Amino acid sequence: MLVRDGVSIAFYLRHSHRDITQRIEHTLHVFQQAIAPASLDWYCDYEGDFHELDEEGRELLEQEFHASRFAHVHLADHVNGVGDYQFIYEGQWRENPGSPDASRLSSTVTFWLPTEFLESHGPDAVRELALKLSADLPFASGHAGLAFNAELGLLEVDQWIQRERLRHPGMDVPDESASLHLGDRIRGVHWLNFLGPPVLTELGGVEALRGRLKSPGTTVQSLSGERAVITLGSEPDAGDVTQSPVLPAYRELARALEPWLYFQGDSRPWRDTEGQRRWERRFLD
Repeated sequence: MLVRDGVSIAFYLRHSHRDITQRIEHTLHVFQQAIAPASLDWYCDYEGDFHELDEEGRELLEQEFHASRFAHVHLADHVNGVGDYQFIYEGQWRENPGSPDASRLSSTVTFWLPTEFLESHGPDAVRELALKLSADLPFASGHAGLAFNAELGLLEVDQWIQRERLRHPGMDVPDESASLHLGDRIRGVHWLNFLGPPVLTELGGVEALRGRLKSPGTTVQSLSGERAVITLGSEPDAGDVTQSPVLPAYRELARALEPWLYFQGDSRPWRDTEGQRRWERRFLD
């Protein structure tokens, strides 16, 4: 299977790998417990090839987690097409003296669930899992919601996703490489939206957000460490532009966050900058 729908949970941390290693390992343990009896038995190397996580693989994984500068950990439950469950961590070195833009980098951790997990456990369980994963992470931002999990880069797959993402604006198309360019900005609007400093502070904090967000079903929950999570409805919604209205709560939050939103076309070349910007502004225009 080259493309399927699922749930993506992602966090962006303005911290170097060496400063968050134990926290990231803890989230992996929490995730593995939550998805049992499924297990992450395959790891991906730097060349993009998957290998079984045997004794040698576990030693390599341990070395990667405890590397002093960078880290790349990609685990999956199977390698027959896109996996149902995945864990992807990109740890950055923000003090790299050889890179003048190193301080703009964000370490990123992403968790993949299949739609079947959402259907069998319910949206409350998915939200609770996202909150558990966030609890020990000093994130600047994060999100969770419906997304396309795909083998991107294949022409037929890319064309299909570009078409379907415009019809279903509640579906995300994950891009782990965005963390190289985000800075303090926010990567779009989702079912669950995690905010930390500095954006939450600049927005006026939790009470100011509650005053601005009036859509039925929208909640703003305060979290420890001057952070918050904004939930848009009781369950994630893919939306459909052939029906009306189209995700009004998502539009309301997008307007509130617009000064801090990240637009890929503004920061790096893209083969279809206009199409990409149209999708990124789907809740604004």
